[in-house]
Amino acid sequence: MLLSLVLVGCTNEVEEGNASREEQMEIMVNPAIDLFGLISRLAGINQYTEVLLPVYMNQLENSFESLQDRPCIEFARECNIRHQINGDAPMALSVYVGPPPELKLRMDLSHIPASFDPRWDSALISDYLEHARRFAVESNYMDFHKRQKDFHQAAMYNLKEMLSREQIFAWYAEFFGYYPENFLMYLALHNGSCSYGYPVFYPDGETEFVSLIGGRFPDKEGIPTYPVDWFLPLIIHEYAHSYINPLIKSHAKEFRELGEALLVSQRAKMVEHGYNVWNVILQEYLVRACTIRYMEEKKAKKEARKLISRDINGGFTEIEGLVELLDEYAFHRNNYPDMESFLPQIKKYFESSEI
Repeated sequence: MLLSLVLVGCTNEVEEGNASREEQMEIMVNPAIDLFGLISRLAGINQYTEVLLPVYMNQLENSFESLQDRPCIEFARECNIRHQINGDAPMALSVYVGPPPELKLRMDLSHIPASFDPRWDSALISDYLEHARRFAVESNYMDFHKRQKDFHQAAMYNLKEMLSREQIFAWYAEFFGYYPENFLMYLALHNGSCSYGYPVFYPDGETEFVSLIGGRFPDKEGIPTYPVDWFLPLIIHEYAHSYINPLIKSHAKEFRELGEALLVSQRAKMVEHGYNVWNVILQEYLVRACTIRYMEEKKAKKEARKLISRDINGGFTEIEGLVELLDEYAFHRNNYPDMESFLPQIKKYFESSEI
């Protein structure tokens, strides 16, 4: 059962069919995403245990707390320890499956595509999904999910109201050099403070660019709200992943050694954030720099400076120079028609830095 609203990028009205495909972003609630978040929460895995929506989390506790010792939850704990299935790894899989309890894969993952999260392999995916299917049945998860329909609709409406005032599509196309094919945005209310972005590549060549947005700042009814100062940079960040992630992974030969060096130099802080794979660190660096560039152009340099300070304190010590390097990209687009054409300059920058 998917609930959705279609956000049209060039108007304040939400009407399906009044904008071209590339100018639409659909806001949805996906029960597979919430189920994987719940499993991670019951397993005690990092951000999934946060309580930022107390009314909603209280309902989760009342409905599922007694199931913490079920085989699925024990398996999730084991996956966390042995395979680092934490942070965004459960979410990376969730966008590839259909609704519970079937959790049918939307494509064949017997051979993992290069774009997929490297913490997963085909055998682990199969085992994880089998446990999750059993848990969905044992817990009557879909009954709980269906009871949240009004809550989900209100949350989607609050997010739509904020985004309808901001026109981000044109900036993406201009900055990165093209429009993605499909924008999809999922509410991920079990995810605590974390949000994620992914490209999903289909065998027929179609690509979905998806963003999973966490929830916080509840109103008096407990419904999440989406203040622009907090969530707009976050959404810019997560959708930038849809551009940056495939670029880094398609240039793994050139960037792997660099990413591994960055991981070594800031391992403690990076692992604390869940960034424990070479490509994830590079992706985060570039996405954060692009987000700061957006804030400089569209909002306020003061806010951009705050983001730079935050990122430096978080272990991204070379972020300020990387943001400055993007000026060269932005001001010389005749030489650099898209971000991929600028990757060699980014590589040179990191190689010359003291990492």
